[in-house]
Amino acid sequence: MKKFNVILCAAMIPLFSFPFFFRILQNSQQQNPIIIDHLCTDIDQIPEQWIVKAKDDFRIAYGHTSHGSQIISGMEVLFSLSELYTFNHDGSDGALSLHNRVPSGDLGNPNRTEWYYRTRNLLNDPECDRNLIMWSWCGQVSGASINDINTYLNLMNQLELEFPQVLFVYMTGHLNGTGEEGNLHQRNNQIREFCRINNKVLFDFADIESYDPDGNYFLDKYADDHCNYDSDGNGTRDANWAEEWVAANPGKCSFCSCAHSHSLNCDLKGRAFWWMMARLAGWDGETCDYNRDGYVDRLDLIKKQEDVFQELEDWKRDCWNPMDDCADINSDGVVDSIDLQEKQKQVSQKLRDWMESCGFQKKGRIKR
Repeated sequence: MKKFNVILCAAMIPLFSFPFFFRILQNSQQQNPIIIDHLCTDIDQIPEQWIVKAKDDFRIAYGHTSHGSQIISGMEVLFSLSELYTFNHDGSDGALSLHNRVPSGDLGNPNRTEWYYRTRNLLNDPECDRNLIMWSWCGQVSGASINDINTYLNLMNQLELEFPQVLFVYMTGHLNGTGEEGNLHQRNNQIREFCRINNKVLFDFADIESYDPDGNYFLDKYADDHCNYDSDGNGTRDANWAEEWVAANPGKCSFCSCAHSHSLNCDLKGRAFWWMMARLAGWDGETCDYNRDGYVDRLDLIKKQEDVFQELEDWKRDCWNPMDDCADINSDGVVDSIDLQEKQKQVSQKLRDWMESCGFQKKGRIKR
């Protein structure tokens, strides 16, 4: 297969060990956005330890209606193929705990604000043990105004302020066939820009629907949520990119029941979900096939070593030699040999962490 690119209730905090709580708090104060899009569906690239860690760390409540169920359908496909991707209601037997359709409704049903109040009610319930919340749209982004989306973004941000120990996942709305110039795309871009600027977690529902697994782009061909698109520019959606890809890649699609869409669309969203969970658990998103040649081998280790130590040389050139402020690695107000030693440690640790996560031994051979 071609490669692709928490809600802890305040009343429950004393029940958890300090290290766990601190880990979640660190995640909620992330320094960079986590954007889950069409480049995040090749789950073979995810070190298994991060999937396991995600199942251990998170307990999810996911509010959605029909379109949002596409993620769940894709997750069910993976569950049927491997016990690594197990999920259930209570997290028993090492599975991810996911409360499906909890709270009820979606981001626009019954209106554009009720989801906020239902989320607050959930979080304030002394019996709540959720530590990650997702909400999806149905078709409400299509007709949304700038102010409507600002309402959504402001309310999500307000929840994050009210519950700083919680992770919240933002989401774009599904495609509707109006293309790049349509209101839907503009409003989705409004959500994307906010998430990038403010370091949010975004599951980019629409972007995943805009590409096939080979990276071919269809939004400019007026693709819709069924994966239909206009193949010849005559204004009629006369082809389906999912059907075409499946026909060209037999045996690589599940043919699951997928609300409003093709099963391939659900497959991709289920994979993207686990990519997101691995990132939230601490995976940096770097793949083991570092040189992107289709193999994980010594060449990847060599390339990784070159790039990591080039980072050190670049820092020396740009920061250490001119003694700029960026050379003060330990932020003690003084640029000295301690900063150089600290930078060297950081670079070496980065390489060691990558080697460990990818199964390399110290000599550079692969364990698996």
